[in-house]
Amino acid sequence: MKKQFVIGILISAVFLYLAFRRVDLPEVIAALEQANYWWLLPGIGFMFISLVIRAYRWRYFIQPIQDVPFKPLFSAMMIGYMANNVFPLRLGEVMRALAIGRSAKISRAAAFATIIVERIIDILSLLVILGFTVFFHDFPPEIQKAGLAIFFGALAVVLFIVFLMEKTEATLHWVGVFTSPLPDRAKQFIQRLLRSFLTGFEVFRQTHHYVAIILQSLVLWVLYAGIIYVTFLAFDIQLENDTIFVASLVILVMISIGIMIPSSPGFVGTYHYLAMQGLALFGVPEADALSFAIILHITNYIPITLVGLYYFWKENMHFRDALEESDAIEPVPPLEPSAADETNAQSS
Repeated sequence: MKKQFVIGILISAVFLYLAFRRVDLPEVIAALEQANYWWLLPGIGFMFISLVIRAYRWRYFIQPIQDVPFKPLFSAMMIGYMANNVFPLRLGEVMRALAIGRSAKISRAAAFATIIVERIIDILSLLVILGFTVFFHDFPPEIQKAGLAIFFGALAVVLFIVFLMEKTEATLHWVGVFTSPLPDRAKQFIQRLLRSFLTGFEVFRQTHHYVAIILQSLVLWVLYAGIIYVTFLAFDIQLENDTIFVASLVILVMISIGIMIPSSPGFVGTYHYLAMQGLALFGVPEADALSFAIILHITNYIPITLVGLYYFWKENMHFRDALEESDAIEPVPPLEPSAADETNAQSS
């Protein structure tokens, strides 16, 4: 784990170098001094509204295991976000599963599975958003083509997951047909992998709140884009031939990619560089882009960390608990075909 932590620090250092290497620091300071920080207040409001919605959405994911009230879900979620901001080794998801396991007295492995499902859905949503933006902005041809490919590819993955959940054996049969040219060992591996993947989605397949989850996810991404939108207003950045909201969606996707890259606690460096790259697509100067990224990061980092630390203290948790739990959580074994069929029958 120490090795992972050191690697994360080194990755952050590289991205910080890339972010600062061509920037005139006096221009960055001037942009920071001229910003109207009152615009950040509604952004902070959007952020906390999104956190409340996220906790309610997580309740739908975890409901097939146990009906957990909002308060412990929100507390565990904030502890997890704080842990990703403060602690090394990206232990936030483990801390979150540990916290809800303690407070709600449910299996931490099952809770962790719901978190993984949530992350997969978020990634797919981001890919759809990224592809969707190419219809509203004149990107360079190579980005335009890549965006369209990502958009339709993400939609195809979503449809495949739906069929895998609803028509498991038929979908696996067709997967077997398309993979028939492969060696037997490879085909067996793909079948096992898909069944293990399906196990993680059991909590989603058993819920009857599809519409609510989709609507909540849509509202979440609008709120996230709103946080970036008001940061544009704070820095009075003018965009030619574009709406700021479309730019906000693009930057949201870029930042999310930066957060996925292993790095130091708080995603320092990766967050800033990817935000700058998103702004560069809209012709924003590097000094303005860096000051924008710094303030946007601080606006999200400080409130979430403070609230998370409060719940961390209130729940009497310790960092060593997460280290021990990260080794204790085991993957859920894959479903046997008969169990999957039985679940399909019950859900229908």
